[in-house]
Amino acid sequence: MIFFRRTAMIKSMTGYGRHREVIDGRDILCEVKSVNSRYLDTNIKLGRAYNALEDKVKQYAATRVSRGKMDIYISIDRIAGDDNGLSVNEKFLESYVSLLRDIKERYALGGDVTIQTVAGRSEVFQLTRPDEDMEATAVALAQVMEKAFDGFTAMRETEGAKLEADLLGHLEVLEGLREKIAERAPISVSENNEKMKARIRELLDGVAYDEARLLTECAIFADKADISEEIARLGSHFEQFRKILKENVPVGRKLDFLVQEMNREVNTIGSKCNDGETAKIVIDAKSYVEKIREQIQNIE
Repeated sequence: MIFFRRTAMIKSMTGYGRHREVIDGRDILCEVKSVNSRYLDTNIKLGRAYNALEDKVKQYAATRVSRGKMDIYISIDRIAGDDNGLSVNEKFLESYVSLLRDIKERYALGGDVTIQTVAGRSEVFQLTRPDEDMEATAVALAQVMEKAFDGFTAMRETEGAKLEADLLGHLEVLEGLREKIAERAPISVSENNEKMKARIRELLDGVAYDEARLLTECAIFADKADISEEIARLGSHFEQFRKILKENVPVGRKLDFLVQEMNREVNTIGSKCNDGETAKIVIDAKSYVEKIREQIQNIE
């Protein structure tokens, strides 16, 4: 059986392909369908007479798909030629006719033994075929499987292109939200710093305190609330996301991990900021990260 490796692009894990063809007296049908799965799970339905080919089918499938729950149905039927393999069981026929004549003579029965008499007995005929050439069958099956998988892959690539467009659209929105957070960050820190100093002065009204120490503590608080690193890492994740989408290998797992990191940064920003306006932006960002995460579950 011949093996093929296709150039990868974004592919959905959901797809269907079918091809039927007659090759060297064999009527071969191959159907392939798949759905989402964390790993590669292949289920093959092949006639008992061809169980010896199951491992080759599985190996071939693994060269075309890396993730997904895949069902492969294959049927192989031999087409009769001039020699259809049907012959007369002469030994049985001779015994059967002889027995009928003996019965007729012994019991003085009327009637003759005719073709109608024997044609109804299935034992009169026997089906004989040469041994199956498994190697030739494997070669023919490989041709049919390739075409079925080509259709299957084309459908997955079409769905993958739609997913990629959606992902890039969501990412573009996230990039805009990140810019808004970055614009708000220095204003938010300054406003929170002033609010904190005013509150402390109010609480310490009439009490002697060290102004320099107050400013130092406020600076420490502002440093802890700083989200510039998270904003920078989020931008880096967005850039990496776009690069991964262009890779010529299955990228579903990579994207899944990267989205987890995006979610971590957005959550950290949300926990650090005390600004109501920024909090609203963070909620929107979380929503779009979740949309991306859901769609990635269907990418190989």
